[in-house]
Amino acid sequence: MKLSSRSGKDYPAIEIALENGKKLEIEGKIDRADIAKAKDGTYLRIIDYKSSVKNLDLNEIEYGIQLQLFTYLDAMCKQEDYLPAGVLYFSLIDPIIKADGRMEQEQIAEEIRKRFKMQGFVLADLQVVKMMDQTLSSGSSSKIPVYLDKTGEISEARSNCLTKEEFGVLQKHIEKTIRKIGKEMTSGNIMPKPYYQLKDKKTPCKFCPYHSICQVDYGQGQIGYQYIMNQKKENILERMKEEK
Repeated sequence: MKLSSRSGKDYPAIEIALENGKKLEIEGKIDRADIAKAKDGTYLRIIDYKSSVKNLDLNEIEYGIQLQLFTYLDAMCKQEDYLPAGVLYFSLIDPIIKADGRMEQEQIAEEIRKRFKMQGFVLADLQVVKMMDQTLSSGSSSKIPVYLDKTGEISEARSNCLTKEEFGVLQKHIEKTIRKIGKEMTSGNIMPKPYYQLKDKKTPCKFCPYHSICQVDYGQGQIGYQYIMNQKKENILERMKEEK
C-alpha cells in the first residue's frame, strides 16, 4: 500500500505499531503537494480539492474527525525532512457573482478570487505567508486564510494560523488518536459512535439509510451521539498539550 501524490511519486505506506502488537497501515492519495525552499529549510503545503465548501475545524480534529490532511502532511514531512507550511481545502465550485449594479471586469475577477480562497490552516510565519501570497502587504489575503494588520504582521485573531509548536502538538494528538482507533478496530470494537456538531447541529446520520442496523436513537434528543463542542483554538490546543 502506498501514500501517493498526483505528481506520480509514491511513498511507503504509513505504518503505525499498535499496543496490542498489531500494525496499522494507511494509504491514500494527496491531491496536491507544494514545496518552497527557504533559508531555514524546505516547507510543505498540502491541498485537498473539494466539490463543496469545506474548512478544517479543530473541534472535530480533537474528536478524531478530519485527520486526513494532517496525517498526509506529517508523513511527507518525516519522509522528506520538510517543515509544515499548511493544510488547505480548495473548493472547485464554479462561483456565481451577484451584484446590485454594473461591475467592472476587475471587480468581477476580484470577487471570483475571493470565492476561491482556500480554507484551513497555515504556518504563523510571515515569510511562509508571503511565499503563498506574494501580493499581500496588509489586510485580508484573497488566497489563504490570513489577515495582516497595518504594521504588516499576522493578525492572530483574524487568521487561521498555527505556530510550529502547535503543528507539532496537533501531529502528536492525531497520531495518538489513530493508534486508539486502530486498537479498537483490531480488537473487534465496531460500536457506532456518530458525532453531533453542536455549533451547526450537523451529523452524518442525517444522510445514512442504516438507522435500523445502527440503532442510535437519533429521534429522541440525539441519544448515543458524541457531542462535539464549539470551543476556542487556544483551549483545544492546551488540552492536547496536556495529553500523555
